Formats: sequence, structure tokens, C-alpha cells
Amino acid sequence: MKPSVEICKWLNDAPFAYSMTYDEGTVDTMANALPVHEKFGFPGHVDVVAGQLGQRRDALSSSLNDYMHMSAEQLKELLGRGWGVGNHSWSHYIHPCQPGLDLYREVVWSKYRLEDEIGCPVRIFTIPNDTHNYPPVIELVKQHYLACAYIDGGLNRDDFDLYRIGNCMVASGAFRPRPEWPEEYKTENLTLDYVMGGWMYETSHLCMWNVPQDHKCVTPNYMTERFEKLNEISGGKLWAAKPDDVIDYELLRRNLIVENVQSTNEGLSFDVGGEWPVGVMNSTVTLRIGGVECSAPPRVENEIHDWSGGYGVHTAIGEIVRQGQDWLITMQLAPRRTVRIRA
Repeated sequence: MKPSVEICKWLNDAPFAYSMTYDEGTVDTMANALPVHEKFGFPGHVDVVAGQLGQRRDALSSSLNDYMHMSAEQLKELLGRGWGVGNHSWSHYIHPCQPGLDLYREVVWSKYRLEDEIGCPVRIFTIPNDTHNYPPVIELVKQHYLACAYIDGGLNRDDFDLYRIGNCMVASGAFRPRPEWPEEYKTENLTLDYVMGGWMYETSHLCMWNVPQDHKCVTPNYMTERFEKLNEISGGKLWAAKPDDVIDYELLRRNLIVENVQSTNEGLSFDVGGEWPVGVMNSTVTLRIGGVECSAPPRVENEIHDWSGGYGVHTAIGEIVRQGQDWLITMQLAPRRTVRIRA
């Protein structure tokens, strides 16, 4: 059998990736959404208004004013439970008509202030309000973030733009008609054929038992039904992940190169080329290995080519699973090393 090595599209060779995010970062997310996520083992993500942590919401023309934003301590609690935190600007700005608007403060200063507050890197910016707020800030975003979530968009497929991530709003009431929010996204319409290979990136707002606006908010029951549907169509094999982890995986897959795959007397070997994508924090990927004849899980060994710059550290090996004639090996991967798979 000819040896082969490829980086799987998603972790654990999942049929699709899924991320659920909550704009604004209000306290009801912790009270009502968190228990549903933990029931299913789905990490979540909040996009917070950095200038109003622990305060009642006071954003220009917002329909959600007076609801309480989470404090820095509550955000740290979510981070400790495996959630992610992104920046939704300093004030939930409206360009260009907001009095005293300072876009540097909205995009850049707010990021570093938020990082100081929660003690964690903030690598994703989410555009507030509507699509008109995207063009004036996107160059600033590219200088300071790894990714940007847009206002519209369906499934993220193939080499999607990390600075214009398709973002579909889910709500427990009527599915709000919008050209880039496809009908296939409705819970009752979801199929594996539609989402196969893609990344579903979804956003809602408040999560309450009696939501004030069911066109932009969700109930815990609705999220339960949606998560059940996602498990059903995937047979429980979807990759439910916070957006940070999906972005890390995608950057690794785009920048690392598997080359010089060769058979050996004991299995196979390959080199890892390419360049390390700056800003990536999670270096774990899943490899599909073909051409290794063994009945028990193979042994994985690394030979480091460059011991400078941290390349000499231990490489963690995760799950090793047989899939047909191939092996799926989940491991940390980085450039300038040779990996040997031994029977």
C-alpha cells in the first residue's frame, strides 16, 4: 500500500465544525446558555462590548439597552470552562454618525484593555450593528486580530476569508429573512449533506426563557433542540469548538506542508514544512495516515531539525484511531521536523 499523509479538514476528521457565539456578553448567557452547552459538551463564545464590562448596557440606538453585561470575573469563569471571548468593539459603535466616534479606540485600544481585564489574548473582532460598520475598520482589524466575524453569511467553506467569516444569526422565533442567511440553516432544514465539510458559525444575543425579541434572541429550549439536531445529523461526530480553536486549526492547515512521505522498514516517515502562522495558540491537528500495516495503534516519533525558537519542546500525541485501512492521529504539529510512524 502506497504511504500517504494528509491533514484532515477538521479535528478528528469531523464531518463539519460548529461554533455558537453570543453577541454583547450579557449575564443571561452564563445563567441560561452555559448549562445547555455543558449538557452537550459544546464550548461557546461571547463577543463583549469591552467598554461596558459589569455595567448595564448603554449603546447608541441599541434595542438591548439596560441588560447587564458580564464582568471581567464572569468572563474569566467562562474562559475556565473552555469558552472563548472576542471583542465586539468598545461601545458597539455606529459609523459614521456616533458622536465622538474614535475607531482606533473601538477596535485597537479596546482589544488590549479587554486582554488586561480578562488575562487572555483576544484574537477575534466581531463587527457590531450592521455591514456598514465593516469597511471603515477592516484594515485596523487585520493589523491586530487573527480573524473577523462579519454580519451576514452562511456556511464557511473551503478557503473562506478569515477576515470576513460568514456569521448566521439564529433565533427562537421566525428565521429573519436575509439573502445570506440561507433557509438550509433553519433547525428543521439542517442536513449533513448541506453542512458537510464546512464551518457553521452562528450568533445570537440574549438567552432567556422569555426572550424580549425572538427574532434575534434564543431560549434554552431552542438551543437544546438545535444541538440535538446537530448531533442527530452528524451521528455525534461534529466538531463543536470555540471559534479560536477552529481559526488555529484552519491557519495550521493552510500554512503547514506535509512533504517527503516515504516508506520505511518499520512504517513511514514525512517532513513538515511551511511556516508557523504567527498568533496560533493551539497547534493540534488530526492526520490521516495510510500505508502503515499494523494491528495495534502505531508509535509516533519526532525528529526536530531546529532546536531554536522553541522547536525542541515535547510534542503531545493525542488520540490514535483506526478508520478503515487508515489511522487518524491527533497530535501537535509544527514546521522543521520529521515525523516517523512506526508499527
